[in-house]
Amino acid sequence: MIPTYQDADMILKIYEQYESERLRAAKAWFHEILGQQEEIEPAIFWAKYPRSSTEFTHFTTLYGFFEMVGVLHKNGLIHPDLLFDMWYINGFYSRMYPIIASWRAEGDIHIAENFERLALAELDWIRKHKGAEFVPRVAYAKHE
Repeated sequence: MIPTYQDADMILKIYEQYESERLRAAKAWFHEILGQQEEIEPAIFWAKYPRSSTEFTHFTTLYGFFEMVGVLHKNGLIHPDLLFDMWYINGFYSRMYPIIASWRAEGDIHIAENFERLALAELDWIRKHKGAEFVPRVAYAKHE
């Protein structure tokens, strides 16, 4: 399906949120801490950034944004071609996944479930639109 002007309007509204001051701070923190070459071990993350910290708020702000986008995508309210052409969701999810997985291991298996669903949908979209050779290998996906 070809995107409509309504689809474009939706993506622009989401982009406005993405560029909000709160998300800008969260993205800056993400790139400084989680965007580095080496992954941060979940135990180190939890020790450095307890749930009461500003840094943890940055983490939840960012994952919460993509969780919201995932809910919209799951319910057919956002056009995947516009979404996946605009953002590389797995660039965020792959770096956040070890921490999310450790959080889930504490018992809340629903943490970031729509974010993960969105990341997996993006991998399928990449496979269909760009080719299997462009699909990144990630721990949370089956590889063909």
